Amino acid sequence: MKKILMLLALAGLTSAAWAQNSTSEVVEYEVIQVQDKYQVITNPFWSNWFFSIGGGAEATFGDNDKAGSFGKRISPTLNVSVGKWFTPGLGLRLQYSGLQARGFTYDAGADYVKGTQLKDGYYKQRFDYMNLHGDVMFNLNALFGGYNQHRVYEIIPYVGAGFTHNYSKPHREALSVNAGIINKFRISNAIDINLELSAMGVEDKFDGEVGGDHGYDGVLSATVGLTYRFPARGFRRPMPQLISQIELAAMQDKLAMMGAQNAQLKNALVQAENQPVAEVTETEVIVPDPDIAPRTVFFTIGSAELSPREIMNLSYLAEQMKQFPNATYTVNGYADSATGTPAFNKELSLKRAQAVKNALVKNYGIAADRLNIEAGGGVDKFGQPILNRVVLVKSAN
Repeated sequence: MKKILMLLALAGLTSAAWAQNSTSEVVEYEVIQVQDKYQVITNPFWSNWFFSIGGGAEATFGDNDKAGSFGKRISPTLNVSVGKWFTPGLGLRLQYSGLQARGFTYDAGADYVKGTQLKDGYYKQRFDYMNLHGDVMFNLNALFGGYNQHRVYEIIPYVGAGFTHNYSKPHREALSVNAGIINKFRISNAIDINLELSAMGVEDKFDGEVGGDHGYDGVLSATVGLTYRFPARGFRRPMPQLISQIELAAMQDKLAMMGAQNAQLKNALVQAENQPVAEVTETEVIVPDPDIAPRTVFFTIGSAELSPREIMNLSYLAEQMKQFPNATYTVNGYADSATGTPAFNKELSLKRAQAVKNALVKNYGIAADRLNIEAGGGVDKFGQPILNRVVLVKSAN
């Protein structure tokens, strides 16, 4: 009996110790970001695609359809759609709709007449057609109530445009505009039931007749169908930012430390403001005129005319000269001894030096008495002949 009691006591101590260790590992988190019901993450291009199919009835409104009763103009219709939701509130789709249109006419020779004249003097019309159109869809519940993937009912108006084609002869095409409302009932994550009410306005030639009370024809339809949403479906919400109690405590300690440092800086600033201001002795600093490195200005063979590139380079030299107005400079002109006579090269080198001085004086406002020109004549001390066709500008200080 004593052994049994000792074993039970040992088991109890072990359980208590395990529970204490387990409790110590629990980390509590706090949400520090409020989630916006309108905010979602835009999905990749192949997400939120859907396929829809539906069937129902439609009524045609042509030029002379009022000759017969409304009920006799009702015909079967179907629609097949494929589309994508780019956001919870905005989507695009391509729809194939139509099947058969029924109407009336007073003209026995009109297109699509079926049978003989009826007792009221009119003829029946019937033809097969299709309407292919693209639509922009607006989910009003998502736009005004935020995204909710579990919402049971949503209302989705749409507008679009396309064209019709009559399968019956004579074949005919016409432009169409489309509008309607989709009443969507969620069955599961992948399946919806749709009740769609739609209207189509089409060119007047749609029913084979032109004229009548309106300049266009129309079709009203009501269909019931199913929509399958392909994976990946739905929109993800941004994850709320979480922070543990340990991280929160560390941030609070850091803020407290920064607050203390700020208080110290304020106290130091007050003490500095109360200190007497020491007198400052101003010392004049004299900046000597620069001893600039020689600047080169090159010329073409036999010419003393400055190129646009060299004129632009002289503008940088002129800016430096203006910073030190007391400095003077020597403008040395040269020619290559490989061409021309010594007398010709002497005169050419002088002209080149004078051209550089004139550019600095006339183009950039440098005082003429700061520039002394010298003619070095023909030389061969700079290596290749092209390098000897040069003017050197250097400090004379």
